[in-house]
Amino acid sequence: MQKIDFVKNLATIVEKLKSQEIVTQFQAGFSQPGQNYNYSLINPLLFLSKSNYDQIKNESEYEEILTTLNAQDIYTENNLSHLTTILRAGPAQNIMTQANAVALYNFHNTVIQTSNLSKNILQSKSITETLINEVDNGVVVFQILIEGEGLETSQYIKIFTAINELIETISKIVNEQEQKSEIILLDSGSDSNVGVKSGIETAKSLFLIFKEVWDFVTNFQFYKQKQKNQALLESLSIRTEIQRKVDEGILTIEEGKEYLHMIKTRTDDLIDMKVLPKQIVIESNQIENKKLLAEFEGMKMLSSGD
Repeated sequence: MQKIDFVKNLATIVEKLKSQEIVTQFQAGFSQPGQNYNYSLINPLLFLSKSNYDQIKNESEYEEILTTLNAQDIYTENNLSHLTTILRAGPAQNIMTQANAVALYNFHNTVIQTSNLSKNILQSKSITETLINEVDNGVVVFQILIEGEGLETSQYIKIFTAINELIETISKIVNEQEQKSEIILLDSGSDSNVGVKSGIETAKSLFLIFKEVWDFVTNFQFYKQKQKNQALLESLSIRTEIQRKVDEGILTIEEGKEYLHMIKTRTDDLIDMKVLPKQIVIESNQIENKKLLAEFEGMKMLSSGD
């Protein structure tokens, strides 16, 4: 499991299991140990937590984490039933002398602390686990669909070269060529992640190109037909921007053709090598998007027929 996925999955577990809400209730009572506190407020949260646990426990991205943290011991029916008889109004000592109540608190507190630690240690400050606002920081995180543990060195070189040439071209169009791109995240293994930082407008345009291509493909699966390829090409916002700058004399006709050709071919090359912004893969239907991406080898969507 890659670092960015580990951080994201832990954050999801904290949310789904209501860990923060459960720990907050415990700590409210523990802060005044000599006074009665209504620990039964935890019971509704616990049953919601159990319902969500049952939904995610067998999903591959969460299963290993949950098993390692011994979540299965917490969520047995017998344990939950016993906890409801313990979590009642009373002083903190009534809770602290019950091993399974202490285990419940420790489990959820551990999940929270592990999630916070992973964010601080494993995650770049420019990347969040949600992957929603990365382009506003000039970052695009790509996912490379890999069946095994890695790719040949030559394949990685092709991918990095295509990304670099695409970014360099876009940066010229949006006038950010002085800001050089850099790799700020590189996770190896199955479905590798590559985070690339560039100028903010460059990142926004880069992401938009892939999103417009992907939206066209998923909404109108006509990418094998030449006339549909042309329709896709003409629908790209970056093409309109290039033409506007040519019309205004900012770019020459030759430069416009060169930049458009580079964008077409490098975008096609990257999708052909099963490289796509990670946010696009996960934001709607991860399984279907990955399946569709895996079928693209040899399919040219923008540059076919050039």
